[in-house]
Amino acid sequence: MYKVSDVAELIGVEKTEIFEKMITHKALLDPNISKVDGVTYFDDRGFEILKTLFSKVNDETVIEKSEIKPIKSVSKFEKERDILYDKVDILKNELFNLDSELELKDEMILKYQDKLIEDIEHINRLQYMLMKKYEKAVE
Repeated sequence: MYKVSDVAELIGVEKTEIFEKMITHKALLDPNISKVDGVTYFDDRGFEILKTLFSKVNDETVIEKSEIKPIKSVSKFEKERDILYDKVDILKNELFNLDSELELKDEMILKYQDKLIEDIEHINRLQYMLMKKYEKAVE
């Protein structure tokens, strides 16, 4: 769990910017926010979402001066569209992270299967040795 101040420090932004994102992306972030004794905390997923949101903002701010255009008013539709694009980017990143986790789990399963095969072979050898000892004892 991360405090707002911790998240701001880790991402490299002001706390007010975190609160602005909490307002503009309320539906996306609310499930990942908890309040304890008046202190707002983000879980790991909330932190990742904020990192993604701010990385997109940082990418957009690296614009050459010649590309800067006069500011025009942004309609509600455009704001909502931008929020949806942000959500799509976040979901893409989450899918990538889940794919990576699945690959790791697949590798772990293969290792466990190999270990299981080794253990079964060892058990079979021990059973064979016990059977031989039993046969000698019976004779």
